[in-house]
Amino acid sequence: MDKNDVYMEIAEKFGYPGSVSCVDYLKVVFTPEEGELLLEFIEPATCQEVAKRLKIDEKGLQDKLDDFMSRGLLYHGKTQYVFQFGIHVFFNRFPHNQDDKIPPEFWRAWAEFHPEELEKTWLPMWTQIAMSSKLPMDRVIPHRLALEASPKVRPEEVLWYEDYAEIMRHAEANGLMIGVVECPCRKEFQNCDRELMTCFYFGPFAAKDLDPKRESRIKIISAEEAIAYSDKAEKSGLMHLSTAGNHDFSESLPFVLCNCCDCCCVVLGPTLRSGRFRQLYAPSRYLATVDTETCNGCQDCLDRCFFNAIEMRKTLTSKKKKAHVLSENCMGCGSCVVGCEQKALTLELVRPPEHIPSQKTTQHIPFDMAPFGYSEADLK
Repeated sequence: MDKNDVYMEIAEKFGYPGSVSCVDYLKVVFTPEEGELLLEFIEPATCQEVAKRLKIDEKGLQDKLDDFMSRGLLYHGKTQYVFQFGIHVFFNRFPHNQDDKIPPEFWRAWAEFHPEELEKTWLPMWTQIAMSSKLPMDRVIPHRLALEASPKVRPEEVLWYEDYAEIMRHAEANGLMIGVVECPCRKEFQNCDRELMTCFYFGPFAAKDLDPKRESRIKIISAEEAIAYSDKAEKSGLMHLSTAGNHDFSESLPFVLCNCCDCCCVVLGPTLRSGRFRQLYAPSRYLATVDTETCNGCQDCLDRCFFNAIEMRKTLTSKKKKAHVLSENCMGCGSCVVGCEQKALTLELVRPPEHIPSQKTTQHIPFDMAPFGYSEADLK
């Protein structure tokens, strides 16, 4: 098979036929010879099956599969391996590798291909899912430190699945492993200096990167350590997001918790710019409010708000402009509250518990539309 033909075939199988940037990206992460071997695992197969099919030495093939595993190119079950997990999974797995397992040209190639991947696959897919399910794909989780700084919010009113600290403690109490790793988005784009250790994985999603063959940089932590990391994320101006995935927004624990910014996040930023944010993201149950007498007009809150939900207005009691919250734009994240040194901003509870979709309403979201190919649950 011609060298370019290998990459073209793989790009087509991943849903990007004829994509020059996809082919360039694939050339960075594996050789043509490796690509030919990876194609043998487009569907789940064992080392023995492929060695017999190709009439090659089984031990030599196993050594190569171990190398693929260490680089994040294959998933495996007890005996089977599979390559077809969709191109986006490469982005999520490669940055978790140790530095010597990340190809030198990876970030450049991904940055060139990523806009195509996002526009062609993720935004259309998420929009279609949101429209068919009549539910948002993500919900905003309010900042823990903002809730603590808001005297009008009584602790007993805060649900455990909208309190970052309680989510972490709930995971630990239920025996779920908690992992944290550097945000691949901010590592890729480096458009800001916000916290990096901000991607949280739970249970099997954390465990899958702990395979000794993976040599992943994911760090397993306690609930209290996770809370400390999330507090740093809040102080640096990031926003908590929970993705529906294969769990509901309440009643069960998430697989992944993201802490996002508008300048680096590969989903939040483009979604904001697309004008579809309200369609795909649900606000928290809270709303930011301003005490204009305490506000000194410093405008720090403007920089911390991703949603243009704050503007400066003159008041009757001051010639200096003070912060004013546009309730129709506010997502209730609380970032402005955490960043307000004057303590002029707080959160207020404005929506009932029913605002957060439960298992009864989220269980039928058609996630089989996601372009992941096989899952680890499919592997034997």
